[in-house]
Amino acid sequence: MTIILYFIIILLTNMIQGITGFAGTVLAMPFCILLLGIGIAKPVLNILTIIACTLIVVRSYKHIVWKEFFKMTGIMFVGVFIGEYVYTLFPVDILLTLYAIFIIFIALKGLFVKKEFDLNEGILIGIILSAGIIHGMFISGGPLLIIYAVKKIKDKESFRATLSPVWIVLNIYILIKQLFLGIITVPMVNLVLIGIPALMIGVIIGGQMAKKMSQQTFMRLSYVLLLISGVSLII
Repeated sequence: MTIILYFIIILLTNMIQGITGFAGTVLAMPFCILLLGIGIAKPVLNILTIIACTLIVVRSYKHIVWKEFFKMTGIMFVGVFIGEYVYTLFPVDILLTLYAIFIIFIALKGLFVKKEFDLNEGILIGIILSAGIIHGMFISGGPLLIIYAVKKIKDKESFRATLSPVWIVLNIYILIKQLFLGIITVPMVNLVLIGIPALMIGVIIGGQMAKKMSQQTFMRLSYVLLLISGVSLII
C-alpha cells in the first residue's frame, strides 16, 4: 500500500509540475514525509525533481529567459547554503511545523489575495534569497520563487521553461552533496526507479494539459493542493 500511495503521489504532483514548472516537489514533499519519513523523502524527491525538470527543459529550452535564469539561480544558491545551515540548528519537528505553516500561508495568499503589490527590486531579491533558504531545508523553494517569477516572466511557456533549469542546477548540487555524505541508499534508489514511470507519465500529461487549459486554472489547483498538503502535515 505504501508503494501504491507513493506512485500515485508522484504521478499527480508531476502532472502539476508539467503544467506549472514548479509545484511538483512542494506538493509531494509533505505527503512523502508522512509516508516515508523526511530522511528518505528529501533525497528521493530531489532526484525525481531533477529528472522531471530535465524532461521539461528538453521540450521547452527555446523559451528559457537566460537572464532571469542566471539571476534566480545565483541568488538562490546563497539561500540554499543558509538553509542547509539553519536545518542543522533546530529540531526537525519545529522546522516541519514552520514549513507546513509556510505552505498554508502561500496557498491562502494564492487563493484569496488577488491584489498585485508593487515590490521594489530589493524586496524581490529578498524573496529569491528566501526561496533559496526554504529550498536548502526542504527542496521546496518554488512557492516563494514564483512571487518573483510572475513579476518578471509574463509568458506562460517561458515561465515554465525558465524555472525548470533553476531546480536542475540547485538539486544537482544537493544530490552531489548527498552522495558525498553517503545519504543515498539502495532502498532510496529503488524508490526513485519506482517513481520514474509515474513521473514521466505525469510530466507528459501535464505538458499536454498546459497547452489546452489556462495557467490560471492550474495555478489555482496547485494552491488548493498546497493547502491540503500543509494541513495534512500539521495534522
